[in-house]
Amino acid sequence: MDMTESPKITPMAAKDLEAVCAIEKDSFSSPWSHPLFLQELDLSFSRSFVVRGSKADGGNEIVGYMIFWIIHDETQLQKIAVKKNARQQGIGSLLIQEMIRICRFEGVKKGSLEVRSSNQAAIELYKKFGFVVEGLRKGYYQDTHEDALIMCFDMD
Repeated sequence: MDMTESPKITPMAAKDLEAVCAIEKDSFSSPWSHPLFLQELDLSFSRSFVVRGSKADGGNEIVGYMIFWIIHDETQLQKIAVKKNARQQGIGSLLIQEMIRICRFEGVKKGSLEVRSSNQAAIELYKKFGFVVEGLRKGYYQDTHEDALIMCFDMD
């Protein structure tokens, strides 16, 4: 993928879900369904975004997305994924930075997420932004019974 222009983050819309679901299926062993993403778009506390990157032919494509919830002064990262051919280009960092920016604007004090204990790339990404491991959910992932690390951060 050619990233001649800076990637742009925009709110996720129903028209984006075909591309989002393709990335989802390619990224996760138990992917969310199209109806689940559609339902997420209607939740008042849910924030859903896509990243568009430039293609060589002048068009743009969705190369990543994230969904997080803001409930009172807390956030919970639900989903984040980057298209395989766009990884290691800073898109995940761009998404996390945007989440933190929005959370600051909306008065969030702390946040959390669960991540597969084997997903070292994601764990390192979260640590880069101040997330720390604060717990473990044994057998959390139903597909593999893998443990989830609970990672948390404070906005301060």
